[in-house]
Amino acid sequence: MEDYWWIQSGMIEDEKRSALVRASVANKLNYSQLKQAVWKWYRMHAGRTDLTISSKLVLWAICERYRMTYSSHDAYVYYGKMTGLTRKTVGRAVQELLNEDVIWIAKEGERKLLRKVKAGVRKHILLVGLGSLLADAGKKRGGH
Repeated sequence: MEDYWWIQSGMIEDEKRSALVRASVANKLNYSQLKQAVWKWYRMHAGRTDLTISSKLVLWAICERYRMTYSSHDAYVYYGKMTGLTRKTVGRAVQELLNEDVIWIAKEGERKLLRKVKAGVRKHILLVGLGSLLADAGKKRGGH
């Protein structure tokens, strides 16, 4: 789990503006609950008028491929195949999502966030604000 350093023990400051996830929440949720929260998160961004259509398509692909690593880590070529976009367009869309603070990109194995992505770097795309939705999902689960 050390490669997935964005899953952290303890409280996370300003969870709605962070892409970090509390381990105490992550350990309680199953895949179905995770995906339910991810799609709720996606719908919060789908109607934004400040994002390009290509960015929304890439965001859809990222959400579709989101895993229990609390990240999506496919190659841009793969996201391109999913959406019909070129790798270059996917790269521009990812950069737009980074600039708008919709996603963060974490470098695997190093406690480092990337502002620009270099080819060949093992990276994970994290969703900003998802941690607070996951915490809500965990509370609902515990309440039933």
